Amino acid sequence: MFLRRAFYLAALTAIKVNPVIKRFYEDHKGRLKGKKLIVACARKLAVITWAVLYYNKPFDASE
Repeated sequence: MFLRRAFYLAALTAIKVNPVIKRFYEDHKGRLKGKKLIVACARKLAVITWAVLYYNKPFDASE
C-alpha cells in the first residue's frame, strides 16, 4: 500500500514533467478517466523504475 501511494503521488508530478509519462497520459486520456488513468501512469512509472534498477542503466527518454 505504501509503494502504491508513493508511485501515485510521483505519477502526479511525472505527468507534468516527464515526457514519457506525459505522452502516455495524453494517449490514454480518452479511454481512462480520473484515478484509473493516474494509477496507469503510476504503473508505467513503476515499470520504468524497475527497468532502470534491473539493467543498471540511466533513464533515457528516447528509448
